[in-house]
Amino acid sequence: MNEPDNELQRLAATESDRGIVSEFWEFLRDNKKWWLLPIIIVLLLMSLLMLMSGTAAAPFIYTLF
Repeated sequence: MNEPDNELQRLAATESDRGIVSEFWEFLRDNKKWWLLPIIIVLLLMSLLMLMSGTAAAPFIYTLF
């Protein structure tokens, strides 16, 4: 009875070690949701642009538009 408990604990520990990026990649691969990838990339780029607009790089970003 001790063996299955240890196996479940080991599986739970390995699953919790995975990061959000690897889980998202596995989700895309398993469910064939490749159309989500460009949406996520654009959202990440826009959030990076918003974060950079408050820094010293703002004058250089504004010239792009």
